[in-house]
Amino acid sequence: MDSSGRSGLSGCRPRSISSRYSPITSHLSPLTNHFSPFHFPKVDINRVHPILLQTFLEVADAGQISEAARRLHLSQPAVTGQIRRLESNLERTLFIRSARGVSLTPDGARLRDRLQGVFAELEEIVLELDQTREVTGILTIAASTTLARYFVPRIFVRFHHYHPTSALKLVVGNTEAILNQLREHRVGLGLVEGLTRSPGLRLEPFIRDELILVCAARIPDTKLRRTIETAKSVGDLERLPFIWRETGAGNRTVIERVLEERGLDPRKLDHRYELGSSEAIKTLVIAGLGVAFFSNWEIQQEIALGFARRIHIPGLRIDRTFSWAISSGELGGVAGEFYRFANSMREELFPVHGGREEGARS
Repeated sequence: MDSSGRSGLSGCRPRSISSRYSPITSHLSPLTNHFSPFHFPKVDINRVHPILLQTFLEVADAGQISEAARRLHLSQPAVTGQIRRLESNLERTLFIRSARGVSLTPDGARLRDRLQGVFAELEEIVLELDQTREVTGILTIAASTTLARYFVPRIFVRFHHYHPTSALKLVVGNTEAILNQLREHRVGLGLVEGLTRSPGLRLEPFIRDELILVCAARIPDTKLRRTIETAKSVGDLERLPFIWRETGAGNRTVIERVLEERGLDPRKLDHRYELGSSEAIKTLVIAGLGVAFFSNWEIQQEIALGFARRIHIPGLRIDRTFSWAISSGELGGVAGEFYRFANSMREELFPVHGGREEGARS
């Protein structure tokens, strides 16, 4: 069953790359292990046609014929007919009907549990066959700074393991620059920060992120340290010396939008420092010159090592989404393979220290 609550072939995706590509331990064997390995009885496949089983799983998950019909893009009579045919073929009742919907009988529950394993195993086999297909060529991808540093190389290392003849050309820039390259068709695939839409491009959510306010763990300036310690509301941010990314950077756009929503005019904040590199901003923050917002992914090591600490402001939480940006048309070739591969291993990318990734599981 997938995270949207749907059952079936598309909903039984293995949870990690490691399990997906490990040797298969078949879920099918419990169905046949009571037979002699040399004498398999003949089974009439029409009794358990895959379409009937798919419909069965959808109805079992939805709990209502009408909802299952909507998901399957079928009429209610068609779904009802398929369920009755399956029950007739198996010579047993699978559902109990009531005014509120349908529920599984004990036989139906056993069939559902076993089928989920079978469908998951079938998809794993298909995915393994897909990954053995030779993928060659240069992957050209544009990514904003955080994604280029913390995600793309890690994903490509795994991708290259399965496709050793593939190569990588990574273009790094802020979100605005990457979107322009996509519109000009200089690249076909990008990863950007903080956007839900962009004219002329297709954006698809990839991974959730949180932008957190950070200062140095030890601040020599007593006045600055006291100012940070007494900051208890969004309005108190006006008193802090901020260190910003340049205009056009994805995180700055998100921060300014959220602060405006909280009633604070970003123009009233301190803008004496503006740097085009997150690493340069880290250096100034750790030295005690000011405060800055960082991606939860990119600052965890400094926090864990005791160089920086998070500033908690009640009522202020800044979430954003890292998104795929696709220029136009169908995404094929090595870029299409990389896009599908990366989506399949999202759960393996969670930060080790305190990361939050609820949104990526949906």
